[in-house]
This record gives sequence, structure tokens and C-alpha cells, in this order.
Amino acid sequence: MSAPTTFSVATRVVSGPGCVATLPDELAALGGRRVAVVADRGVDDAGLLASVLAPVDPARVAATVLVDPDPDVAAAERAAAAARAQGCDTVLAVGGGSALGAAKAVAIRLTNDDRIDRYAGVGNVPHRPAPTLAVPTTAGSGSEVSQVLVLHEAGRAEELVVRSPGCEPRTALLDGTVLRRLPHAPMLYAGLDALSHALETQWARGASPYTRALGLAAAATVIDRLPAALAGTGSGRNAEGGHDAVLQDLLDAACAANMACGNSGLTLVHALSTAPSVHLPHGLQNGVLLPHVARFNAEVSEPAVADLVAELPALYDAVGFAARFPAGTVGPDGAAAMVEASTGHPFRRNNRREADDDQLRALLAAAGAG
Repeated sequence: MSAPTTFSVATRVVSGPGCVATLPDELAALGGRRVAVVADRGVDDAGLLASVLAPVDPARVAATVLVDPDPDVAAAERAAAAARAQGCDTVLAVGGGSALGAAKAVAIRLTNDDRIDRYAGVGNVPHRPAPTLAVPTTAGSGSEVSQVLVLHEAGRAEELVVRSPGCEPRTALLDGTVLRRLPHAPMLYAGLDALSHALETQWARGASPYTRALGLAAAATVIDRLPAALAGTGSGRNAEGGHDAVLQDLLDAACAANMACGNSGLTLVHALSTAPSVHLPHGLQNGVLLPHVARFNAEVSEPAVADLVAELPALYDAVGFAARFPAGTVGPDGAAAMVEASTGHPFRRNNRREADDDQLRALLAAAGAG
């Protein structure tokens, strides 16, 4: 008999164009009085943060903290200190994976006294974090339904990960209209990240009928909708509101993909893309690696998965993306760091087909690394 599997999603998800208008009621339902807003700096620079916060009584916002991409421990601690200094008891996260991860760190530190890296690993957060509401502004990470936060700490072989029950946001508002002004590159990399989440569930040892079904549906949606969404960034159709249904579908698919991989676990794509010394966008790395990892796992993939993987070349052609690292970006040291980061990593162990270091080096070479 096979080992039993479990499936759970603790976050309440509200989905639909315009749902950010319910933000005041949703914050009130969390019961907090002093809100710490944690957002991507780029979201603020684009004016999107002000738009999201427009319905909220400014008196409720006690602190606003802006974070840059790939925050480290020091950045998370500065954000937490700002929120603690203002007596915040609730967190509102607005942005992509970086902001949502930093917001989770802030929520943890509002109820726990040790520095955030003391809680690295699984199940090491002693007290439930402060209530958090997430408004994702990219259709990629799906962090709005995840227990995980990732910090990019220099000098480590792999990313610093904190995962514990209760670290997921209590509520997520998925509003496709917030993606209207998302630029081409962030939309592309986010979509490829979501696609890797969806497909990696298919060859994960921790997969279940629920994760496979969610992952397949999410992958099919990303493949179908991402080209139109990207075309809309150039034509202006996204900004004009003509693609709201497309953007909503992408946002929902990214969320579903994380629901799937959050339960099944990830595999070789994310095991290899966790090296902090490789300074490339996370979604770009995953997009490059995905077809090669899919090919490596072909012998353990179901026919329905093979059918979706067969669509990747046409998708990549349609969006102008190559499954190779740009020349000169990942040299021998970078390739070695990626293999080292995967050594002993739970995502590597979770891959249904075992891979040794030589196989990973060959896979990376095929992807233009080293």
C-alpha cells in the first residue's frame, strides 16, 4: 500500500475583478486595530499601492514598509522593527513574492521575539503570527496561500526558508484588475514561475489526486492565457481593462498552482534555483529549467502531463522566451552553486526520478549553464 497523503489550504480566498474594494471589511474581519502595510517598492512607485489602499481608512494604517526584490534577514528585521515600533497587530501584504514573504516575516516577528532566521526550517515558529491579508500583484508565486517565506541571505548555499502552520495569510484577495499595469518582464517571469509550480506537482513524490488535478488545470490555464496577457502589456489592452478576464484567470491559476505544490512539494526546478549567488530573477531561472526537468522526468510522467509538456516549445516561442540561460549569466561557478544548493534539499529528494550530481550538471549544461 502507498503512504497516505494529506491536502489542506488554510487561507480564505476571495477572487474576482474589483474584489479589492472589500479590503476595509476584510481587514475588519481580522480584528486588528493597527495595520502594518508591507509592499514591493515597485508597486508603490507605480502608484498601485495607493490605488489598493484607497478604500482603507488611513487612520488604520500605522506603518508602511517598502521592500526591494529578494529581501534578506536584515531587510525583514527592519520591516518588523518598524511594525513593532508602531504597535501593529495586523499585516497587509501587497505585491509579489518578495513583499508577501517579507510580510510573513513581519507577522511572525509581531508575536515572536527571536530574529527571523532563528525560525528557519519547518515547524519552528512557536507562536502563531499576527493575522495577515494578502493582495498579490503578480500572477506567479501564489505566496498568498503558502505557509512558506523565503529570504535570500548572502553567504548561504541555499535560500533561507521558514515554513510553519499559521504562517499563511488568513485571507487573500485575488483581483485581476491589479495586474493591469504589470510590465512585460515581471508578468512573463511570474507566469513561468506559476507554470513550474503547476507542472512540478506532477512528478513530485508527495503528489496526490488533488494536487495533480489542481496542477494540471493551473498549467493548462497558464499555457492558454499567458501569451494574451503579455501581448496586452504592449498593446495597452491590459491597462485599458480589456483583458481583465485573462488577468483574473492567470491570477487564479497561480494561486491554484501553489495550493497544489504547497501540498505535494516541489522538485528539481526549485531545488536548482535556490542558490543565492545566482543573481537572476527567480521566474527566469525556473522558466529556463522547466523544460529540461520535464524532459528528465518524462519516464515518470502521466500521458496528460506529457501532452502539456509538449506544448511548452510553442508557448516559449509565442512569448519570446528561450529555455537557456542568457550567455555569460551562469558560468561554471554558478552551475556548481546550483548543484550544491540542491544537495540534501527536500525538493531534490521529492523528485520522483532520482538524480545524481552528474545528471544535474548535464541538465544545467543543456540549459546553457556552466
